[in-house]
Amino acid sequence: MLNWFKKVTYTCTSCGARQRIPLRRIHFFERFHEFDSDQVLLIQCPTCGQGLQMPTPYSTHAGQKVEVDPETPPKTAFVHQTWPGSP
Repeated sequence: MLNWFKKVTYTCTSCGARQRIPLRRIHFFERFHEFDSDQVLLIQCPTCGQGLQMPTPYSTHAGQKVEVDPETPPKTAFVHQTWPGSP
């Protein structure tokens, strides 16, 4: 129940911009796009447009623990160009 209100912080690798996204939105996005269990959502930074926003550790909709190393993003990552509600 409390996971419904949990938020995941995405931080840009280039400018350090942050945004907090509810975990329920990330899970919905993963299910909608039929992510594999090893896929992770990365976001192109809406502030600088050059970096990628990496998530803090969280569990996917399939229950997989996600920890992304900013130096080497996973090859199976889904890079989203814009996120609704971003500046």
